[in-house]
Amino acid sequence: MRRRAFHLATVAAATGLTLTACSGAPKAERGENDEIIVTFWHSMRGNNGEQLQAYVKEFNESQDEIIVNESQQGMYEEAYTKLMQVVGTDDAPDIMQMGNLRQTLDAGMITPMQKLVDADDSFDADELLPATRGVYTVDDTLQYMPHSASNNVIFFNVDAFKEAGLDPDDPPRTYSEFADAARTLKEKLDLDEGAGVLINGSVFSTLNSVQGEPLLNNANGWEGAPTAAEFDGEAGVGIMTWLQQMLDEGILGNYGRDFDNLRQPWYSGKIAMISDTTAATMMHEQAATFAFDVMPLPVPDDVEPLTASPGGNGLAILENVAEETQQAAFELVKFLVSPEIQARWAANTGYFPVVESAWDEDVLRDAMEKIPAMKTANKLVQETGDSPDTRSPLSGVSPDSYIADAWEAVYDGGDTTEELTKAADLVDTDLEKYNKANG
Repeated sequence: MRRRAFHLATVAAATGLTLTACSGAPKAERGENDEIIVTFWHSMRGNNGEQLQAYVKEFNESQDEIIVNESQQGMYEEAYTKLMQVVGTDDAPDIMQMGNLRQTLDAGMITPMQKLVDADDSFDADELLPATRGVYTVDDTLQYMPHSASNNVIFFNVDAFKEAGLDPDDPPRTYSEFADAARTLKEKLDLDEGAGVLINGSVFSTLNSVQGEPLLNNANGWEGAPTAAEFDGEAGVGIMTWLQQMLDEGILGNYGRDFDNLRQPWYSGKIAMISDTTAATMMHEQAATFAFDVMPLPVPDDVEPLTASPGGNGLAILENVAEETQQAAFELVKFLVSPEIQARWAANTGYFPVVESAWDEDVLRDAMEKIPAMKTANKLVQETGDSPDTRSPLSGVSPDSYIADAWEAVYDGGDTTEELTKAADLVDTDLEKYNKANG
């Protein structure tokens, strides 16, 4: 039954916005009964996509002033490429699930979420988890609304650990402990390999973050536009050397860059530990036939481990959108980050809540008790601080693909230092070009 009323004109008046569009200003698209139409692009697929679609449907059915049309536009980079092809035209979305924060800011593509938050007395931004708020705050201004927070972790087969004589309650935390566990699992259980780590720049970034090490200078871009790569330093070389040594020994498998190619051998019991995103927790719960849990990505033996800031995505409202439509989109934002919906989203996917009170909801408490991996991952993120040292880069040039290329070259026999240096040089060149183009 439809029951919510938003009084969008009143909200807009409080912001100083004028809803009577002047000549040339964008106008809100209207439905048959004068509803405001909001176009929402996202990158969720599978179970996660089904959950998001259900929440959007629930929002539409809860009121009769707004109709949200959602559509899946491919994975994040594919969706962003599509956006760049239509931005500024009538084909562009009004709101989008995105990363690419630095690029969208430099291009002036978005309306800062802070503007809408400040004008709405019903939304308490202090409820946002500091670690999730921090990754979308630039110049003390909330740019995106945190929505789907996740992190790279190691999922491990608890049953295999027990069978191999390893303690699942005390999983490996350092490079040497991880290698020892992988070796034991392979030898005692006759596995193909003990572990698999996805060739992925984000995973490499997290391996740096848990040491407090950046990929780029200027604190990964959080203290000024980055001008040079730093992932070819001691920490980066140490990461790649550790991986390459385990590969050469045969205790780490090379499963490439595709998540599905890594997950299937884990499901079938050919390997016992894999790197993956916590956003896949419910996918694993549905597919795995064994008990499993998570551990943080390991650190070098002489390093005090930190907890990496969560990644994932935020919700961005585009700039060239009618003011009424922006307000309508913000109503969707508030719905999706409400404690109840965030708790259900987390319980049904494996993403973390972005508002602290979501952990008080029974649906999430029950899910965490049922699924140990979800409980462990949520405990880790609740302990996460908000430090630039543990965040992903804020940069107009993503180093991810360059790092993945270097990673593959090392696996193919390349020298670790040389390959990372080549990748860093390419990033430096592209950073120089980007910074020149963007002032």
